[in-house]
Amino acid sequence: MTRNASVLTVASLAALTLASAQASADEWQGFSVGIGGGYGMTKNDLNIGSAPTIPDVNANVGINGLGGDGGFLTLSAGYDHRFFGPWIIGAFIDYDFSDIDTHLGVDSRIAAFNFSTDFQIENQLSVGGRLGYLVAPSTLFFSTFGYAHAETSNLTANISLGSQSGGGTLGSVGSFNGYFLGGGVETMISNGFSLKAEYRYTSLQAETLDISQESGLSELITGSIKPQIQTGRISLNYRFGDGKTEAPDNSIPPITSSWTSPYFGVGAGYGIANNDLNLSDRPTQGSIFDVGIPLGHDGGFLSATVGYDYQISPRFVIGAFGDADYSHLRQGNSLSLSLGDLDINGGTSTEFKNLLMVGGRLGYLMWPDTMLFVSGGYANVEADATHLSGGASFDGVPLGGISGTLIGDKNLSGGFIGGGIETRLTDTLSLKAEYRYIDLGKESVTLLPYDLPEINQLVSTTFDPDIQMGRLSINYRFGGPSSTEAVPLK
Repeated sequence: MTRNASVLTVASLAALTLASAQASADEWQGFSVGIGGGYGMTKNDLNIGSAPTIPDVNANVGINGLGGDGGFLTLSAGYDHRFFGPWIIGAFIDYDFSDIDTHLGVDSRIAAFNFSTDFQIENQLSVGGRLGYLVAPSTLFFSTFGYAHAETSNLTANISLGSQSGGGTLGSVGSFNGYFLGGGVETMISNGFSLKAEYRYTSLQAETLDISQESGLSELITGSIKPQIQTGRISLNYRFGDGKTEAPDNSIPPITSSWTSPYFGVGAGYGIANNDLNLSDRPTQGSIFDVGIPLGHDGGFLSATVGYDYQISPRFVIGAFGDADYSHLRQGNSLSLSLGDLDINGGTSTEFKNLLMVGGRLGYLMWPDTMLFVSGGYANVEADATHLSGGASFDGVPLGGISGTLIGDKNLSGGFIGGGIETRLTDTLSLKAEYRYIDLGKESVTLLPYDLPEINQLVSTTFDPDIQMGRLSINYRFGGPSSTEAVPLK
Protein backbone atom coordinates (compact mmCIF):
# COMPACT_ATOMS: atom_id res chain seq x y z
CA MET A 1 0.00 0.00 0.00
CA THR A 2 2.84 2.39 0.86
CA ARG A 3 4.55 1.69 -2.42
CA ASN A 4 1.37 2.27 -4.41
CA ALA A 5 0.71 5.52 -2.55
CA SER A 6 4.23 6.71 -3.33
CA VAL A 7 3.79 5.91 -7.01
CA LEU A 8 0.48 7.76 -7.18
CA THR A 9 2.00 10.75 -5.41
CA VAL A 10 4.91 10.93 -7.86
CA ALA A 11 2.54 10.51 -10.80
CA SER A 12 0.25 13.27 -9.50
CA LEU A 13 3.15 15.69 -9.03
CA ALA A 14 4.40 14.88 -12.52
CA ALA A 15 0.94 15.50 -13.99
CA LEU A 16 0.69 18.90 -12.27
CA THR A 17 4.13 19.83 -13.55
CA LEU A 18 3.27 18.82 -17.10
CA ALA A 19 -0.04 20.63 -17.08
CA SER A 20 1.67 23.92 -16.22
CA ALA A 21 4.57 23.55 -18.68
CA GLN A 22 4.90 24.58 -22.29
CA ALA A 23 7.04 22.59 -24.70
CA SER A 24 9.65 24.33 -26.83
CA ALA A 25 10.15 24.36 -30.56
CA ASP A 26 12.36 21.26 -30.98
CA GLU A 27 10.59 18.76 -28.76
CA TRP A 28 12.97 15.92 -29.66
CA GLN A 29 15.83 17.64 -27.85
CA GLY A 30 16.00 18.23 -24.10
CA PHE A 31 14.73 16.66 -20.88
CA SER A 32 11.70 14.39 -20.61
CA VAL A 33 9.73 12.52 -17.94
CA GLY A 34 7.28 9.68 -18.36
CA ILE A 35 4.93 7.23 -16.69
CA GLY A 36 3.72 3.92 -18.06
CA GLY A 37 3.51 0.19 -17.59
CA GLY A 38 3.69 -3.13 -19.32
CA TYR A 39 3.89 -6.89 -19.09
CA GLY A 40 6.89 -9.14 -18.67
CA MET A 41 7.86 -12.79 -18.83
CA THR A 42 10.95 -14.38 -17.35
CA LYS A 43 12.95 -17.50 -18.12
CA ASN A 44 14.80 -18.45 -14.92
CA ASP A 45 17.71 -20.82 -15.47
CA LEU A 46 17.96 -22.84 -12.24
CA ASN A 47 20.91 -25.05 -11.31
CA ILE A 48 20.88 -27.33 -8.26
CA GLY A 49 23.98 -29.31 -7.28
CA SER A 50 25.25 -31.48 -4.48
CA ALA A 51 27.17 -29.72 -1.70
CA PRO A 52 30.93 -30.36 -1.32
CA THR A 53 30.19 -31.84 2.10
CA ILE A 54 28.81 -35.00 0.44
CA PRO A 55 31.83 -37.24 -0.40
CA ASP A 56 32.19 -39.01 -3.77
CA VAL A 57 28.98 -37.45 -5.12
CA ASN A 58 28.83 -34.77 -7.80
CA ALA A 59 25.27 -34.12 -8.92
CA ASN A 60 23.87 -31.26 -10.96
CA VAL A 61 20.38 -30.56 -12.30
CA GLY A 62 19.91 -27.69 -14.76
CA ILE A 63 16.48 -26.37 -15.70
CA ASN A 64 16.73 -24.03 -18.66
CA GLY A 65 14.38 -22.59 -17.62
CA LEU A 66 11.41 -22.00 -15.34
CA GLY A 67 8.84 -19.55 -16.68
CA GLY A 68 7.11 -16.69 -14.92
CA ASP A 69 5.06 -13.63 -15.79
CA GLY A 70 3.50 -10.47 -14.39
CA GLY A 71 2.86 -6.77 -14.88
CA PHE A 72 4.68 -3.62 -13.84
CA LEU A 73 4.38 0.15 -13.48
CA THR A 74 7.30 2.27 -14.66
CA LEU A 75 8.57 5.82 -14.07
CA SER A 76 11.27 7.32 -16.30
CA ALA A 77 13.35 10.42 -16.93
CA GLY A 78 15.83 11.19 -19.66
CA TYR A 79 17.66 13.65 -21.87
CA ASP A 80 17.97 13.55 -25.68
CA HIS A 81 20.26 15.49 -28.00
CA ARG A 82 19.72 15.94 -31.70
CA PHE A 83 22.71 15.78 -34.04
CA PHE A 84 23.30 15.28 -37.77
CA GLY A 85 19.72 16.12 -38.69
CA PRO A 86 17.48 13.10 -38.00
CA TRP A 87 19.80 11.36 -35.52
CA ILE A 88 19.04 11.41 -31.77
CA ILE A 89 21.24 10.24 -28.90
CA GLY A 90 20.08 10.15 -25.31
CA ALA A 91 20.44 8.87 -21.77
CA PHE A 92 17.65 7.73 -19.46
CA ILE A 93 16.73 6.02 -16.21
CA ASP A 94 13.72 3.75 -15.62
CA TYR A 95 12.37 2.31 -12.39
CA ASP A 96 9.87 -0.56 -12.62
CA PHE A 97 7.55 -1.57 -9.79
CA SER A 98 7.01 -5.16 -10.91
CA ASP A 99 5.80 -8.53 -9.72
CA ILE A 100 6.89 -11.18 -12.22
CA ASP A 101 6.08 -14.44 -10.47
CA THR A 102 7.31 -18.02 -10.98
CA HIS A 103 5.18 -20.70 -9.32
CA LEU A 104 5.64 -24.48 -9.17
CA GLY A 105 3.10 -26.73 -7.46
CA VAL A 106 2.57 -30.39 -6.57
CA ASP A 107 -0.73 -31.68 -5.17
CA SER A 108 -1.14 -35.34 -4.16
CA ARG A 109 -4.42 -36.35 -2.61
CA ILE A 110 -3.34 -39.85 -1.57
CA ALA A 111 -1.72 -38.59 1.61
CA ALA A 112 -3.12 -35.05 1.43
CA PHE A 113 0.32 -33.83 0.36
CA ASN A 114 0.78 -30.36 -1.14
CA PHE A 115 3.96 -28.54 -2.08
CA SER A 116 4.52 -25.23 -3.85
CA THR A 117 7.39 -22.81 -4.41
CA ASP A 118 7.35 -19.15 -5.46
CA PHE A 119 9.96 -16.70 -6.70
CA GLN A 120 9.31 -13.10 -7.78
CA ILE A 121 11.25 -10.57 -9.81
CA GLU A 122 10.39 -7.33 -8.03
CA ASN A 123 11.66 -3.75 -8.49
CA GLN A 124 13.98 -3.15 -11.45
CA LEU A 125 16.31 -0.23 -12.17
CA SER A 126 17.57 0.40 -15.71
CA VAL A 127 20.16 3.07 -16.56
CA GLY A 128 21.27 3.41 -20.15
CA GLY A 129 21.36 5.19 -23.44
CA ARG A 130 19.57 5.15 -26.73
CA LEU A 131 20.28 5.89 -30.36
CA GLY A 132 17.39 6.91 -32.56
CA TYR A 133 16.58 7.94 -36.11
CA LEU A 134 13.65 10.13 -37.15
CA VAL A 135 11.99 8.18 -39.93
CA ALA A 136 9.37 10.93 -40.08
CA PRO A 137 9.12 14.37 -38.44
CA SER A 138 6.82 12.92 -35.79
CA THR A 139 8.29 9.44 -35.30
CA LEU A 140 11.54 8.17 -33.81
CA PHE A 141 12.73 4.56 -34.09
CA PHE A 142 15.40 3.77 -31.52
CA SER A 143 17.56 1.10 -29.87
CA THR A 144 18.42 1.03 -26.15
CA PHE A 145 21.17 -0.54 -24.06
CA GLY A 146 22.59 -0.25 -20.56
CA TYR A 147 22.87 -1.51 -16.98
CA ALA A 148 20.10 -3.36 -15.16
CA HIS A 149 19.57 -4.09 -11.47
CA ALA A 150 16.72 -6.22 -10.08
CA GLU A 151 15.50 -6.91 -6.57
CA THR A 152 13.91 -10.31 -5.93
CA SER A 153 11.94 -12.10 -3.29
CA ASN A 154 13.18 -15.12 -1.37
CA LEU A 155 12.59 -18.55 -2.85
CA THR A 156 9.75 -19.66 -0.61
CA ALA A 157 7.98 -22.95 -0.09
CA ASN A 158 4.72 -24.11 1.42
CA ILE A 159 4.16 -27.74 2.31
CA SER A 160 1.40 -29.73 3.95
CA LEU A 161 1.03 -33.41 4.78
CA GLY A 162 -2.24 -34.54 6.27
CA SER A 163 -3.16 -32.14 9.05
CA GLN A 164 0.40 -30.80 9.32
CA SER A 165 1.50 -27.74 7.33
CA GLY A 166 4.35 -25.29 7.25
CA GLY A 167 6.45 -23.10 5.04
CA GLY A 168 9.31 -20.70 4.88
CA THR A 169 12.38 -19.65 2.96
CA LEU A 170 14.25 -22.25 0.94
CA GLY A 171 16.88 -19.79 -0.21
CA SER A 172 17.55 -16.17 -1.05
CA VAL A 173 19.49 -14.13 -3.57
CA GLY A 174 18.63 -10.54 -2.76
CA SER A 175 19.53 -8.76 -6.01
CA PHE A 176 20.89 -9.26 -9.52
CA ASN A 177 22.99 -7.11 -11.83
CA GLY A 178 23.15 -7.38 -15.60
CA TYR A 179 22.46 -5.59 -18.85
CA PHE A 180 19.53 -4.84 -21.15
CA LEU A 181 19.02 -4.40 -24.88
CA GLY A 182 15.88 -3.11 -26.52
CA GLY A 183 14.23 -1.32 -29.37
CA GLY A 184 11.12 0.69 -29.91
CA VAL A 185 9.36 3.65 -31.40
CA GLU A 186 8.24 7.01 -30.05
CA THR A 187 5.75 9.32 -31.72
CA MET A 188 4.70 12.87 -30.91
CA ILE A 189 1.08 13.41 -29.96
CA SER A 190 0.78 17.19 -29.39
CA ASN A 191 1.97 20.02 -27.15
CA GLY A 192 5.11 18.25 -25.98
CA PHE A 193 3.48 14.90 -25.23
CA SER A 194 4.75 11.72 -26.85
CA LEU A 195 3.85 8.04 -26.75
CA LYS A 196 6.71 5.54 -26.47
CA ALA A 197 6.57 1.77 -26.95
CA GLU A 198 9.55 -0.53 -26.40
CA TYR A 199 10.39 -4.23 -26.30
CA ARG A 200 13.30 -4.95 -23.95
CA TYR A 201 15.45 -7.98 -23.17
CA THR A 202 17.20 -8.02 -19.77
CA SER A 203 19.88 -10.58 -18.97
CA LEU A 204 20.85 -10.83 -15.30
CA GLN A 205 23.98 -12.63 -14.20
CA ALA A 206 23.70 -15.93 -12.35
CA GLU A 207 23.71 -15.51 -8.59
CA THR A 208 24.28 -18.11 -5.90
CA LEU A 209 21.16 -19.24 -4.10
CA ASP A 210 21.81 -18.91 -0.38
CA ILE A 211 20.14 -22.07 0.92
CA SER A 212 18.38 -21.45 4.22
CA GLN A 213 19.71 -23.42 7.20
CA GLU A 214 16.16 -23.64 8.50
CA SER A 215 15.20 -25.75 5.49
CA GLY A 216 17.68 -28.45 6.50
CA LEU A 217 19.13 -28.51 2.95
CA SER A 218 22.08 -26.14 3.33
CA GLU A 219 24.51 -29.02 3.98
CA LEU A 220 23.17 -31.09 1.09
CA ILE A 221 22.71 -28.84 -1.95
CA THR A 222 23.94 -25.69 -3.61
CA GLY A 223 22.15 -23.65 -6.24
CA SER A 224 22.11 -20.65 -8.55
CA ILE A 225 19.48 -18.71 -10.50
CA LYS A 226 19.89 -16.68 -13.70
CA PRO A 227 16.78 -14.70 -14.78
CA GLN A 228 16.28 -13.50 -18.35
CA ILE A 229 13.38 -11.07 -18.65
CA GLN A 230 11.51 -9.79 -21.68
CA THR A 231 9.13 -6.87 -21.29
CA GLY A 232 6.76 -5.01 -23.55
CA ARG A 233 6.31 -1.48 -22.23
CA ILE A 234 4.40 1.68 -23.16
CA SER A 235 4.63 5.12 -21.58
CA LEU A 236 3.24 8.62 -21.91
CA ASN A 237 6.03 11.19 -21.86
CA TYR A 238 6.33 14.93 -21.65
CA ARG A 239 9.26 16.51 -23.48
CA PHE A 240 10.37 19.94 -22.26
CA GLY A 241 12.12 20.87 -25.51
CA ASP A 242 15.38 22.70 -26.11
CA GLY A 243 14.33 26.12 -24.82
CA LYS A 244 14.66 27.77 -28.24
CA THR A 245 11.89 29.77 -29.87
CA GLU A 246 12.74 29.19 -33.53
CA ALA A 247 11.39 26.14 -35.30
CA PRO A 248 13.93 23.35 -35.92
CA ASP A 249 15.30 22.73 -39.39
CA ASN A 250 13.55 19.55 -40.47
CA SER A 251 14.25 18.34 -43.98
CA ILE A 252 12.12 15.19 -43.67
CA PRO A 253 9.01 15.65 -45.84
CA PRO A 254 5.81 14.15 -44.42
CA ILE A 255 3.90 11.51 -46.34
CA THR A 256 0.34 12.50 -47.26
CA SER A 257 -0.77 9.65 -49.54
CA SER A 258 -3.62 7.37 -48.57
CA TRP A 259 -3.07 4.19 -46.50
CA THR A 260 -5.48 2.24 -48.73
CA SER A 261 -3.46 -0.50 -50.45
CA PRO A 262 -2.37 -4.15 -50.33
CA TYR A 263 1.12 -4.81 -48.98
CA PHE A 264 3.64 -7.48 -48.15
CA GLY A 265 6.53 -7.36 -45.71
CA VAL A 266 9.41 -9.16 -44.05
CA GLY A 267 10.60 -8.82 -40.50
CA ALA A 268 12.15 -10.36 -37.43
CA GLY A 269 11.83 -10.32 -33.67
CA TYR A 270 12.30 -12.10 -30.38
CA GLY A 271 9.82 -13.88 -28.15
CA ILE A 272 9.37 -15.67 -24.84
CA ALA A 273 6.81 -18.25 -23.73
CA ASN A 274 5.53 -19.26 -20.32
CA ASN A 275 4.32 -22.83 -20.86
CA ASP A 276 2.57 -24.50 -17.92
CA LEU A 277 3.06 -28.27 -18.10
CA ASN A 278 0.42 -30.06 -16.06
CA LEU A 279 0.44 -33.77 -15.13
CA SER A 280 -2.53 -35.27 -13.34
CA ASP A 281 -4.34 -38.57 -13.04
CA ARG A 282 -7.48 -39.21 -15.01
CA PRO A 283 -10.68 -38.45 -13.06
CA THR A 284 -11.62 -42.13 -13.18
CA GLN A 285 -8.59 -42.90 -10.98
CA GLY A 286 -9.87 -40.89 -8.02
CA SER A 287 -7.86 -37.64 -8.40
CA ILE A 288 -4.58 -38.85 -6.94
CA PHE A 289 -2.06 -36.18 -8.01
CA ASP A 290 -1.66 -32.86 -9.85
CA VAL A 291 1.73 -31.40 -10.83
CA GLY A 292 2.20 -27.98 -12.42
CA ILE A 293 5.61 -26.99 -13.86
CA PRO A 294 6.10 -23.55 -15.53
CA LEU A 295 8.48 -24.07 -18.46
CA GLY A 296 10.19 -21.03 -19.98
CA HIS A 297 10.99 -20.91 -23.72
CA ASP A 298 12.71 -18.13 -25.66
CA GLY A 299 14.23 -17.48 -29.05
CA GLY A 300 14.13 -15.43 -32.24
CA PHE A 301 12.06 -15.61 -35.40
CA LEU A 302 11.82 -14.42 -39.00
CA SER A 303 8.47 -13.30 -40.34
CA ALA A 304 6.65 -12.81 -43.65
CA THR A 305 3.36 -10.91 -43.85
CA VAL A 306 0.68 -10.01 -46.41
CA GLY A 307 -2.22 -7.68 -45.80
CA TYR A 308 -4.62 -5.03 -46.99
CA ASP A 309 -5.44 -1.67 -45.36
CA TYR A 310 -8.39 0.61 -46.09
CA GLN A 311 -8.49 4.22 -44.95
CA ILE A 312 -12.13 4.70 -43.99
CA SER A 313 -11.75 8.35 -42.92
CA PRO A 314 -9.06 11.00 -42.56
CA ARG A 315 -8.10 9.54 -39.17
CA PHE A 316 -9.01 5.83 -39.18
CA VAL A 317 -7.67 2.78 -41.00
CA ILE A 318 -8.91 -0.82 -40.91
CA GLY A 319 -7.06 -3.82 -42.26
CA ALA A 320 -6.64 -7.58 -42.46
CA PHE A 321 -3.37 -9.53 -42.56
CA GLY A 322 -1.69 -12.91 -42.28
CA ASP A 323 1.74 -13.58 -40.74
CA ALA A 324 3.92 -16.69 -40.99
CA ASP A 325 6.77 -16.83 -38.45
CA TYR A 326 9.71 -19.19 -38.72
CA SER A 327 10.49 -19.37 -35.02
CA HIS A 328 12.56 -21.35 -32.53
CA LEU A 329 11.47 -20.79 -28.92
CA ARG A 330 13.50 -23.38 -27.04
CA GLN A 331 13.48 -24.94 -23.57
CA GLY A 332 15.84 -27.57 -22.19
CA ASN A 333 16.85 -29.42 -19.03
CA SER A 334 19.97 -31.36 -18.08
CA LEU A 335 21.08 -33.89 -15.45
CA SER A 336 24.58 -35.05 -14.55
CA LEU A 337 25.48 -37.39 -11.69
CA SER A 338 28.84 -38.83 -10.64
CA LEU A 339 29.06 -41.59 -8.02
CA GLY A 340 32.70 -42.52 -7.83
CA ASP A 341 33.58 -44.00 -11.23
CA LEU A 342 29.95 -44.08 -12.39
CA ASP A 343 28.80 -41.13 -14.54
CA ILE A 344 25.18 -40.61 -15.58
CA ASN A 345 23.86 -37.80 -17.79
CA GLY A 346 20.60 -36.96 -19.46
CA GLY A 347 18.44 -34.14 -20.73
CA THR A 348 15.26 -33.00 -22.42
CA SER A 349 14.64 -30.42 -25.15
CA THR A 350 11.60 -28.95 -26.83
CA GLU A 351 10.59 -25.86 -28.79
CA PHE A 352 7.74 -23.88 -30.32
CA LYS A 353 8.10 -23.23 -34.04
CA ASN A 354 6.25 -22.30 -37.24
CA LEU A 355 3.77 -19.78 -35.88
CA LEU A 356 0.82 -18.69 -38.05
CA MET A 357 -1.39 -15.68 -37.25
CA VAL A 358 -4.39 -14.34 -39.19
CA GLY A 359 -6.22 -11.27 -37.98
CA GLY A 360 -7.29 -7.67 -38.36
CA ARG A 361 -6.34 -4.28 -37.04
CA LEU A 362 -7.78 -0.85 -36.36
CA GLY A 363 -5.50 2.15 -36.73
CA TYR A 364 -5.61 5.82 -35.78
CA LEU A 365 -3.51 8.34 -37.73
CA MET A 366 -1.70 10.60 -35.29
CA TRP A 367 -0.07 12.21 -38.35
CA PRO A 368 -0.54 11.56 -42.06
CA ASP A 369 2.56 9.33 -42.03
CA THR A 370 2.21 7.69 -38.59
CA MET A 371 -0.46 5.25 -37.41
CA LEU A 372 -1.11 3.81 -33.96
CA PHE A 373 -3.00 0.52 -34.15
CA VAL A 374 -4.42 -2.41 -32.20
CA SER A 375 -4.52 -5.90 -33.67
CA GLY A 376 -6.10 -9.26 -32.90
CA GLY A 377 -6.99 -12.60 -34.38
CA TYR A 378 -6.29 -16.33 -34.61
CA ALA A 379 -2.94 -18.00 -33.82
CA ASN A 380 -1.57 -21.49 -34.40
CA VAL A 381 1.85 -22.79 -33.34
CA GLU A 382 3.62 -26.11 -33.73
CA ALA A 383 4.83 -27.49 -30.40
CA ASP A 384 7.72 -29.79 -31.25
CA ALA A 385 8.06 -33.14 -29.47
CA THR A 386 9.90 -33.12 -26.15
CA HIS A 387 12.95 -35.29 -26.73
CA LEU A 388 14.72 -37.29 -24.01
CA SER A 389 18.35 -38.39 -24.24
CA GLY A 390 20.93 -39.76 -21.82
CA GLY A 391 23.70 -42.20 -21.15
CA ALA A 392 26.03 -43.74 -18.58
CA SER A 393 29.68 -44.76 -18.30
CA PHE A 394 31.88 -46.49 -15.75
CA ASP A 395 35.49 -45.44 -15.41
CA GLY A 396 35.24 -43.85 -18.85
CA VAL A 397 33.77 -46.95 -20.53
CA PRO A 398 30.31 -46.30 -22.08
CA LEU A 399 27.51 -48.45 -20.67
CA GLY A 400 24.90 -47.42 -23.21
CA GLY A 401 22.42 -44.65 -23.78
CA ILE A 402 18.77 -43.86 -24.19
CA SER A 403 16.82 -41.57 -26.51
CA GLY A 404 13.18 -41.14 -27.22
CA THR A 405 10.13 -38.95 -27.22
CA LEU A 406 8.84 -37.92 -23.81
CA ILE A 407 5.89 -35.83 -25.00
CA GLY A 408 4.45 -35.95 -28.52
CA ASP A 409 4.28 -32.98 -30.88
CA LYS A 410 1.11 -30.96 -31.19
CA ASN A 411 -0.41 -28.02 -33.07
CA LEU A 412 -1.78 -25.53 -30.52
CA SER A 413 -4.47 -23.01 -31.43
CA GLY A 414 -5.64 -19.82 -29.75
CA GLY A 415 -5.81 -16.08 -30.22
CA PHE A 416 -3.62 -13.00 -30.04
CA ILE A 417 -3.91 -9.32 -29.25
CA GLY A 418 -1.35 -6.66 -29.98
CA GLY A 419 -0.57 -3.06 -30.66
CA GLY A 420 2.04 -0.99 -32.39
CA ILE A 421 3.09 1.93 -34.54
CA GLU A 422 3.62 2.01 -38.29
CA THR A 423 5.29 4.89 -40.13
CA ARG A 424 5.44 5.59 -43.85
CA LEU A 425 9.01 6.10 -45.04
CA THR A 426 7.95 6.78 -48.64
CA ASP A 427 4.72 6.35 -50.58
CA THR A 428 5.54 2.64 -50.98
CA LEU A 429 7.64 1.69 -47.92
CA SER A 430 6.60 1.62 -44.26
CA LEU A 431 8.26 0.51 -41.03
CA LYS A 432 6.17 -1.29 -38.39
CA ALA A 433 6.95 -2.09 -34.74
CA GLU A 434 4.49 -4.24 -32.79
CA TYR A 435 4.01 -6.10 -29.51
CA ARG A 436 1.83 -9.21 -29.41
CA TYR A 437 0.50 -11.42 -26.65
CA ILE A 438 -0.64 -14.90 -27.70
CA ASP A 439 -2.85 -17.15 -25.56
CA LEU A 440 -2.90 -20.72 -26.88
CA GLY A 441 -5.22 -22.08 -24.21
CA LYS A 442 -4.83 -25.47 -22.55
CA GLU A 443 -4.53 -28.50 -24.82
CA SER A 444 -3.78 -32.18 -24.23
CA VAL A 445 -0.46 -33.65 -25.38
CA THR A 446 0.60 -37.30 -25.50
CA LEU A 447 3.00 -38.68 -22.88
CA LEU A 448 5.47 -41.37 -24.06
CA PRO A 449 3.62 -41.75 -27.39
CA TYR A 450 5.92 -44.45 -28.83
CA ASP A 451 7.19 -46.32 -25.79
CA LEU A 452 4.25 -46.47 -23.39
CA PRO A 453 1.10 -44.94 -24.92
CA GLU A 454 -1.08 -46.84 -22.44
CA ILE A 455 0.02 -44.43 -19.72
CA ASN A 456 -2.28 -41.79 -21.21
CA GLN A 457 -5.25 -43.83 -20.00
CA LEU A 458 -4.03 -43.11 -16.46
CA VAL A 459 -2.29 -39.73 -16.75
CA SER A 460 -3.56 -36.50 -18.29
CA THR A 461 -0.80 -34.29 -19.75
CA THR A 462 -1.51 -30.73 -20.92
CA PHE A 463 0.35 -27.69 -22.21
CA ASP A 464 -0.95 -24.21 -21.38
CA PRO A 465 1.38 -21.74 -23.18
CA ASP A 466 1.31 -17.96 -23.40
CA ILE A 467 3.74 -16.19 -25.74
CA GLN A 468 4.76 -12.57 -25.98
CA MET A 469 6.92 -11.10 -28.72
CA GLY A 470 8.34 -7.89 -30.07
CA ARG A 471 8.45 -7.67 -33.86
CA LEU A 472 9.80 -5.23 -36.45
CA SER A 473 9.02 -5.37 -40.17
CA ILE A 474 9.43 -3.33 -43.32
CA ASN A 475 6.46 -3.38 -45.70
CA TYR A 476 6.06 -2.62 -49.38
CA ARG A 477 2.72 -1.10 -50.43
CA PHE A 478 1.22 -1.50 -53.90
CA GLY A 479 -0.63 1.27 -55.68
CA GLY A 480 -3.44 2.88 -53.72
CA PRO A 481 -4.79 6.41 -54.21
CA SER A 482 -2.23 9.04 -55.11
CA SER A 483 -1.34 11.86 -52.78
CA THR A 484 -3.71 14.17 -54.69
CA GLU A 485 -6.62 11.85 -53.88
CA ALA A 486 -5.75 11.39 -50.20
CA VAL A 487 -7.79 13.33 -47.69
CA PRO A 488 -5.53 15.46 -45.43
CA LEU A 489 -5.87 15.30 -41.65
CA LYS A 490 -7.74 18.12 -40.02
